Amino acid sequence: MTTVIDASVALKWQFEDEEVVSPAMALLHDFVEGRLEFITPTIFTYEIVSAINIAINRNRIREEAGYRAIIYITSLGIEIRGFNELIGPAFYMGRQYGLSLYDCAYMALAEKEKCDFFTGDKKLYNVVNNRLSWVKWIGDYLSP
Repeated sequence: MTTVIDASVALKWQFEDEEVVSPAMALLHDFVEGRLEFITPTIFTYEIVSAINIAINRNRIREEAGYRAIIYITSLGIEIRGFNELIGPAFYMGRQYGLSLYDCAYMALAEKEKCDFFTGDKKLYNVVNNRLSWVKWIGDYLSP
């Protein structure tokens, strides 16, 4: 089963102080076991590196641990999809829902691929949860 994940989900694999870490770890386990296929737009990698850099700057983690986290997440084999064909749909989703282009890139990919999108961003989820049934809160994840 193909699933879009955003950076907020992957970051929960590295930061134990995040909320809903257990369901995020279950999702990762199902990916590693081959029950799920993850796809994500190219911005995923930029968001991961940026968030970990911020965590280091805020003394949330040490630099070495941050670098290892980046290497771990980027070496998992998550399929990265190009952003160019998502520009239009992401732009119009952003206008419609008042969300960032970053958030909408993930949603546009899920819509294009007709698959679920899991997010750990509660604000994003709350904006669209009554309108887009394929946007899922990671805290509700149950293994297939």
